[in-house]
Amino acid sequence: NLRKVERLFEESPVECRTLASLLELERERDIHDGNVLRDPSAAIGLLWIRRSLAFQSHLYYESLVRSDHGKHPKEVAREAYDEHLSPYHGWMLRTVFPASLSQMPGQAVFLSKFGEVEIEDLDREDEARVVKELRLFSETLEPLLEVWKENFVKLNLEDTRRV
Repeated sequence: NLRKVERLFEESPVECRTLASLLELERERDIHDGNVLRDPSAAIGLLWIRRSLAFQSHLYYESLVRSDHGKHPKEVAREAYDEHLSPYHGWMLRTVFPASLSQMPGQAVFLSKFGEVEIEDLDREDEARVVKELRLFSETLEPLLEVWKENFVKLNLEDTRRV
């Protein structure tokens, strides 16, 4: 998906200075049929990158930052999937993707991976550092994702078809 965006940016760097200008350029070129996006295109690549980032942000925030609810990360992953990706997945992906989520590790494994610490060496200081970094990540990303989506909606490029 990123490569789809890079191709357009490399072709027209001046016209693609912002997300909105990149999307407007594709719309002006009339390569899409309304909000039915052509694939490959920068818009379809950005659409799926945004959805994936929203899924990840939800997963990290709810699993690690807001861990007081006592939910296992696989339960949170399912909730994030249902909200951010499932509405756009066809039958096959709605079957396969949740099955892969059932293999989601516990919170300690997440923390050790993000903290680059062996799980047996993970301590409260490492946990606090990772949670702080992921809180900052999510709190920074969420408003950007909202503006990103607003740009797609405003330009009638929010493709809601299932894949």
